[in-house]
Amino acid sequence: MELFSVIVANYNNGKYLPELIESVKSQTYTSWELIISDDKSTDDSLEIIEPYLSDRRIKLIRHKTNMGAAAAFRSACEAATGIYVGMLGADDALLPGAIESVVSVHQKYTEASLVYTNYFQCDETLKIIRIGEISKEPIPGKLIYNFFVSNFATFKKSKYTETEGFNPFFKRALDQDIFLKLDEVGDIVYLPEPLYLYRSNLNGISQGTNGILATQYHIQAVVHAYYRRKKSGYNNISYREYRELLVEYCMKEIHINYKKKKYINTFARLVQLTTFNIKYLRYFMPRYFAQIINYKFGAMPFASGR
Repeated sequence: MELFSVIVANYNNGKYLPELIESVKSQTYTSWELIISDDKSTDDSLEIIEPYLSDRRIKLIRHKTNMGAAAAFRSACEAATGIYVGMLGADDALLPGAIESVVSVHQKYTEASLVYTNYFQCDETLKIIRIGEISKEPIPGKLIYNFFVSNFATFKKSKYTETEGFNPFFKRALDQDIFLKLDEVGDIVYLPEPLYLYRSNLNGISQGTNGILATQYHIQAVVHAYYRRKKSGYNNISYREYRELLVEYCMKEIHINYKKKKYINTFARLVQLTTFNIKYLRYFMPRYFAQIINYKFGAMPFASGR
């Protein structure tokens, strides 16, 4: 059996780790390794993990400083020795047949770089609420336009090594950044069966009040892909779409800076994005003042910029 590596980036999720580890140990596919990269947790994560290390399939990487989830996933992936790699959130879990199902798909589609499944949305106790609503059938070459990848996300290690890997810059949307990179080196295949238990956790890096930052990092992931693809010639957004993304990013910056009363920062962001082309001053400024009015009177916090 080909080895499958499950990688986990953990920071202060100790109370959820026993469920995660037991879900991996309960897999019907027995050729696996579990690599937990601990990003300098301050809770009891290390004490909780320690007893499980008697199982040689379970490995622990300890970061000396807190570097973020992307850096933790990068460390775990570098240590992974499997043919296939799957990303598992530190507060989530897998259904028993998850690894067996995705390995079968990877073996069938040898040119696939990324295989992902549907998932179950769960409450904080991991009780299933409903089937996930994000997952969609992949459209070849269109991931950059319409993001459709969800958990359980898995990839071939050989394809991963063709990319730049996880980028520690991304404190949010790190999965979207790596998925766009994998899209550039192979096919994407969707398995509609829900095989992943996704926990609702307001402290998650893309949940609760972290959502605005997650969206901003998503935009940056697309912008990074735009510049990579300009060089490679792979399917890309247009220059106009690229500029629209900057507008959207700017609108969110306006909301954040205005709420923090950083008015100079807000105006500086507008000037930075518009001075090289005067026509964009006419595009940004009405939205800037509309943003202030909307925020003052309790309307939607930021416009789409599209």
